[in-house]
Amino acid sequence: MIINDVTYSSDIENTILSNLDGWVIEHPKPADNSNKSGGISPFMTSDEMKVKANKVITSDECQMVYDETLDMAFMHTNRLNINDLNPVETRAFIRAVCKWTASNLWNKYNIRVNNEDMEDTYVQSYGGLLYSSAMKSLQPFINQRITGLSAIRKENEDDDYPTWG
Repeated sequence: MIINDVTYSSDIENTILSNLDGWVIEHPKPADNSNKSGGISPFMTSDEMKVKANKVITSDECQMVYDETLDMAFMHTNRLNINDLNPVETRAFIRAVCKWTASNLWNKYNIRVNNEDMEDTYVQSYGGLLYSSAMKSLQPFINQRITGLSAIRKENEDDDYPTWG
């Protein structure tokens, strides 16, 4: 699976879900094509798979969180787009955004409960680990902004020390 475009797709959806063990996407139910022969079907239906899923989310929700996270990643890296990246860098950027998206989804559905005996000890959740990994992956893509620039110049050619000007 090679992802070269930030537009939401099934490849991006699968990359996000690969970070969320046991999570599945709920797809609209097709027309009822039940087994009319009365026999037993040897395959699990999608409904049976959803019963055993860790979490079921919709594709629309996954896309909404991805789009929001992509915007946050652009702001975090001081970018408007990733057109200046080569294909390898583009894939790495998108994978980091997918990991950040998985972190946001995980944190949405998993509430951290404090144990009174452990109040002073912070235990990082899986969502926090995904977030930390995504931030480390995005670090090389941050564009630096120079907000002020001063020139150093010598008053005379004979001066040993330059002055700020």
